Amino acid sequence: MGDSQPRRLEEILAFEAARIFALVALALVQVTLCATPLGFTVPLVLVVVICRTLLGIGSTFPDRGLSHALRWALYGGLALDVASGTVLGAHALAVLLAATVVAAAARRLRIERPIIPLLALLVASLIYETTLALLTQPNPIEWRSYALVVILPALFAALIPALPVFFLLRWLLRNQL
Repeated sequence: MGDSQPRRLEEILAFEAARIFALVALALVQVTLCATPLGFTVPLVLVVVICRTLLGIGSTFPDRGLSHALRWALYGGLALDVASGTVLGAHALAVLLAATVVAAAARRLRIERPIIPLLALLVASLIYETTLALLTQPNPIEWRSYALVVILPALFAALIPALPVFFLLRWLLRNQL
């Protein structure tokens, strides 16, 4: 089973520091190394956060899993804000909103099916890119061209690493959830 002793404060802080460090490193990789020649990046932080959200709500302790996933969303979003030089909180709000909507929508679904992470990332990418557009683009936004140039490539870029990241995270987190 599990250890009945509660974890010590030092252990909790060490896990949080490791989580923050990992998400900052992932944000730096996304901003610096994942840029494509067409000008958009693969949203690795969003993919990891949404996959973690799905795994958290599919666990035996869904509230604990969801709170961990939302912390991942906050840390990853703030790391993206700092690494990309955007307004502080724009990425964090977009990632948190996407993770919350996905968690609410997927709460009663069987997460093991491979189509669920793909659909969740499709919805999350749409929410994420729309929120970022509303927070960072000057008004008025030409939605038709923005959807073709920014949102559509971002949707496809998020779907590419979706299943490998989902199955890798499920394998890594199988003992924690």
